[in-house]
Amino acid sequence: MTRKSRFNVFVFSADRAPARTPFTSLPPEISAAASPSVASAWVYGGAKVGLMGTIADAALAQGGEVIGVIPEKLKSREVAHDNLTELFVVESMHARKR
Repeated sequence: MTRKSRFNVFVFSADRAPARTPFTSLPPEISAAASPSVASAWVYGGAKVGLMGTIADAALAQGGEVIGVIPEKLKSREVAHDNLTELFVVESMHARKR
């Protein structure tokens, strides 16, 4: 019997796509990996923009758990994702990386 182990996936990428490469959809391989049957939870920077926000949206759309960790400064700029399973607001970028 083969058993798939589920794990948390941590996503680190740029907060914005280059002007000529918009991230409005994901390649099928990444969308499939966002499935709750693959990952217990996606953990990322907590923003609603860029590639990270697009991955968070894909995981949420499939019923996945998505946890964000965002510095207060970015949250106050209104880039925090509003629909995450859980959002941790930390004091600084340094604290975010701990």
